[in-house]
Amino acid sequence: MSTKLTGYVWDGCAASGMKLSSVAIMARLADFSNDEGVCWPSIETIARQIGAGMSTVRTAIARLEAEGWLTRKARRQGNRNASNVYQLNVAKLQAAAFFSTVRF
Repeated sequence: MSTKLTGYVWDGCAASGMKLSSVAIMARLADFSNDEGVCWPSIETIARQIGAGMSTVRTAIARLEAEGWLTRKARRQGNRNASNVYQLNVAKLQAAAFFSTVRF
């Protein structure tokens, strides 16, 4: 669990105009992540823990990936799917958190 990344999410993502469901997903991913931003929770786990549907989680993750907040790598175990590996964009999270707290 990375409390540093979780803090960046709460400080930066909401301030960037991100939808609440996406903020919740980023917070769960950050909570699962190590300090380098790597984690691999299943879509089902994320959906259950934030009280959203699996399609909502899939759509939000695709949007977060398109916006550069994270990258994902699909994994397979033989003929079975395994959870994706997610890499949060730590630099973008850190910058968003910094600019959300700076007063100009």
